[in-house]
Amino acid sequence: MKIYHTETQEDFDALLEELKNEGYSWFFGEVIPSYDSELWERYKQDTVVHIEEEGVSWGSLSYAKYLHPNTPIEKYKAKQDEVAKWFGGVTKAMKAFSSNGVSMKNENNDKVNNPAHYTAGGIETLDYIKAKVSDYPSYAVGNILKYVSRYEHKNGIEDLKKAQFYLNDLIEWMESDCK
Repeated sequence: MKIYHTETQEDFDALLEELKNEGYSWFFGEVIPSYDSELWERYKQDTVVHIEEEGVSWGSLSYAKYLHPNTPIEKYKAKQDEVAKWFGGVTKAMKAFSSNGVSMKNENNDKVNNPAHYTAGGIETLDYIKAKVSDYPSYAVGNILKYVSRYEHKNGIEDLKKAQFYLNDLIEWMESDCK
């Protein structure tokens, strides 16, 4: 048995994702979601995750210490460098495109920066996503990778500009203290 203490929602979500990718399921057989804020909310910074052969469960730190006094409890921290690796790969791709004559300037092209169909409800769709999605960097990086990987086969420079838009927006979001 292993017990991990997750002090933040980010740590908890990252551990669930890792366990899901390793093929674990909840103790009662259900698939582990990528994140579950309701589970985190119950014990918050005192949340622990138990990993056994039969599956995964969660609970409070104090109960884990009481129930398993001889089992070490490891602190689990989300790997911050994973996102950095993604950005590094995207940066290399952007440099390669730039060296091949693709402009990296933030051009104001309505198809890329502000398509009319993205503001139909009175709010920019991306603003709504930022307000609702707890991990905006992963969302943005996913879009960057999507557009960079398909540009040769689908929309060419337009897809590169969309990737550039998300990269610029992510940089701006991170420089503004991630708000």
